[in-house]
Amino acid sequence: MATTEDRLRETEQLEELLKEPSAELAPTQAAPLSRDRIASRVSRDWSWPLLGAWFAIMAVLYIFEPRPTDPTATTTPLWGTFLLITFTYTLFASMVGLAIRRPWGLATSAVAGGLGIAIAGACAVTGHHAGAWWIGEGLAFTGMTAGSLAALRARS
Repeated sequence: MATTEDRLRETEQLEELLKEPSAELAPTQAAPLSRDRIASRVSRDWSWPLLGAWFAIMAVLYIFEPRPTDPTATTTPLWGTFLLITFTYTLFASMVGLAIRRPWGLATSAVAGGLGIAIAGACAVTGHHAGAWWIGEGLAFTGMTAGSLAALRARS
């Protein structure tokens, strides 16, 4: 019998709660986006266009690169080898960062562009290619550096 009385009291309490008017929810304002969320959103907006531009520029440079001025010269200065290896690894890291849309991909893209400008300058200094190939190479890498820096600036 005690169980029945307990259930009856619980039922009456529930009925009283249902008869009371419900409280209106106060309108809330959305919290402003944090710096990390803004940075992530901006890096997503710039990542894939920069990645596509890197693929396009590297393909064009590879396809249209003229033969070296002296084809018998096989020795590259140590600093040139170091510069090329550093550029290659930085470009790879940049492409990975841009592909997975991370903010650090924009920074590595800017560094890779700067190293590319140095490679174009090294090409001019060493006379590796005849003519003005290094100017086109330098302009392409300058464009990539400018685009990456613009993305970084938009992010901050």
